Parts: sequence; structure tokens; C-alpha cells
Amino acid sequence: VTDSAPYLVGLDAELVTRLPGDHRAAAVARAVVALARGIGAHVLAPGVEREAQVAVARGLGVRLAHGPLLAPGPDGKIRVPLPVADESPATLMLGPRVQELLLPAVTLPVGAKAEEAVAAFGHEPTITSVILVDEYQRPKGSLDRSRFLLSFAARYGHALHGSKPAQRLADPPRTVPRTTPAIAAMQAAGRDAARVYDDLVVTDELNRCLGIVRVSDLIRQVAAIRN
Repeated sequence: VTDSAPYLVGLDAELVTRLPGDHRAAAVARAVVALARGIGAHVLAPGVEREAQVAVARGLGVRLAHGPLLAPGPDGKIRVPLPVADESPATLMLGPRVQELLLPAVTLPVGAKAEEAVAAFGHEPTITSVILVDEYQRPKGSLDRSRFLLSFAARYGHALHGSKPAQRLADPPRTVPRTTPAIAAMQAAGRDAARVYDDLVVTDELNRCLGIVRVSDLIRQVAAIRN
């Protein structure tokens, strides 16, 4: 399985029909989701017919599905059942989800040269980061403005780095799912003392880059909650 590096893992359609109500089927689905996450794959639930199946699959971590329930209606539109929002006081105290604080990300292909990143930073002085993404828009590297440009400010910096891949100077992207509450995102930002103020990369269910969230915006939101 690891050698084949699958992008997508499908649940058995019969197993999906037994959701919800069958704890054994749920256990198998949960195990498949855990396996898929471990090898960097996504899980698909086929043959979905009822909203209850969507709810259980979503709760188990499945983010892709198809079936009669999700087929286009007479008007050609597809209607996806939304999860019930949790508006309990405890949830509200966690703050808005990061998708509500989203800013557009400046992205470059993961194979871009360092001089291309310099040009991106130079084009707009307010850019705080450049995110390197693969062909599926999945974040693979993060270039913090200050640290990256400092590398070029050093003597012979451009000669040393300009024509080389920007990935050499990139840090691992600090990703958070789009549904992450502000306080949880703040906790994620604080895990690395050296990168506390680096932008967080917001991702969708397929780990694709949706944009960034600045830590300064998270601080303001958390302060507003506590006041």
C-alpha cells in the first residue's frame, strides 16, 4: 500500500449502506480513515443514499462521497446536507473558525526559483508569506517574508540562492483545517517558539490551500472573546 502511494481510498459500498446503526461498519470505516491519513490519501464513501449516512461518514473523517443523495436535482443543482452547527456557549467561546478570517495566499509552484519568490515579495510590500504548492494546490513549503529576504540581504545572497529552488529556504507549512476555531489555531501557532508569528495556511478537506490566516488577526479575535 505504501509503495503504491494511493491518492484515493474507497470504502466498500455495502459498508456505507450499513451506516449508521452498525458499530462494526463504523469501526471499519474509522480504521480505513486512520490508515488513509497515515499514508496521505483521501477516503471516498460511495453509494450514499441518506443524510444520516453523510452525517456519520463526516463524523468519521470521510470528506468525499457520491451516490443518489448527492445526484443533481431537476434544476441541475446538487444539494449537500450541511452539518448541524454547534452553538453551545463552550463552542462560541472558542471563537470564529479560521475560514472566517481567511486572506488570499500568494502561492508559487513548489519548484519555483528563489528569485521568483523575491519578485513576489517585491511586487506587494504587504505580503507576509509566499506558500509553495504542488500541482494539486497542496501546501509544501512556507516562505516567511522577513527570514526569506534576510537570506538575500546577506553578502552574495542573490548569487547563492537566486537561481536555486525556493524550497531550499522554505519552512514546513503550518496548516490548519478551515473549520479550526480561533483559539485552537492560536495554540497551533504557539507550538514553535521560533515561528510564533508565521502565517497559518488554511486547508480544505483535500488539504488544498485556501488561503492564510495571520496570527495578529487571531490575537484580536481571542482578545475580543475574552473581553
